[in-house]
Amino acid sequence: MGHYITAIELKKLITYLIVCLCFILKSQQTTNYVQYVFGKSVINPAASGTNINQKINYIFGANRQWVDFDKAPKATFVSGSYTIRPPRSYSYWQNIGFLVERDQSGVMSNNGVYGSYTIHMLLRKNLVASFGIYAGARMFFLSQYAIDPNDPIARSDVFKTLVYPDLIPGMRLSNKRFFFDISARQVSINKQEDFKGRGLGGPTRLNPTIFAAYGRVFSINDYMIMMPSIGVNMAILSVPSINTTLMFYYANRFGFGAAMRNASFLSAIFQFRILENLSVGTSYSYSINQIGFAGRNSYEIMVGVAPMGLGEKHVRGRSVAKCPALDF
Repeated sequence: MGHYITAIELKKLITYLIVCLCFILKSQQTTNYVQYVFGKSVINPAASGTNINQKINYIFGANRQWVDFDKAPKATFVSGSYTIRPPRSYSYWQNIGFLVERDQSGVMSNNGVYGSYTIHMLLRKNLVASFGIYAGARMFFLSQYAIDPNDPIARSDVFKTLVYPDLIPGMRLSNKRFFFDISARQVSINKQEDFKGRGLGGPTRLNPTIFAAYGRVFSINDYMIMMPSIGVNMAILSVPSINTTLMFYYANRFGFGAAMRNASFLSAIFQFRILENLSVGTSYSYSINQIGFAGRNSYEIMVGVAPMGLGEKHVRGRSVAKCPALDF
């Protein structure tokens, strides 16, 4: 009697193929965040400390992709910064901070630790040019317990390697109505191996990855604003990941919207302010491609803390808050 593949076996097969695919793609492209505006300072160091009135900023979050899969992509981060204002002139200000992040996909994971420096310069009224850099190191890990003992890589004695310096430069143009971000990753490191040539697995290359985003704010009425935006994450010589987002923000209290990434994910986003200095951003993504047969659900949460409180802007003489995403 012939052997037929059951639904459970098919799901396991698809899971295995996806984990393998993630293992390959993780080295080519960095993490995609649905809320790339809320977590802008994590992606682009030039976006750290953009609000001169917020002396201290702090944000942390997590992204869980295809939660139905074992060893599916996961990302977590925490970042903080301190704004240095000149005593007399506001033509420029500076920001220093840190970023700690962890990416995990399949049997591979990596931790990054960075310090940051950013300078913001007022070009003309309300137009700010910002330049920043993250500088640090990444530790790559290979989980030896998750590898088939018969796999040749299991006989390797190298299961982690430290790579440095890892530099992440960025630039940003912004005012009260728009922003344009561009940053680059994996520009100073191109292999998962240290200076002694000890690496993980085969000769996997880390291709440079460019992230660019543009968004614009439109006032709907005295209390609500709308912000469409687009973010592009692309490894050199690879297919870009294009995120289009439409958000609405009401009265300095909450925001809601939707996003779409290529033809792969549809996302719902909800952001709200709990306290004067605490905002939370959440998203749920539903996979609409073939991978969705085995697992459709992805989640993301970000929490931003700014002890100076959220800023406000004025439209038609009334107070309408900036969207929470623009305050971190």
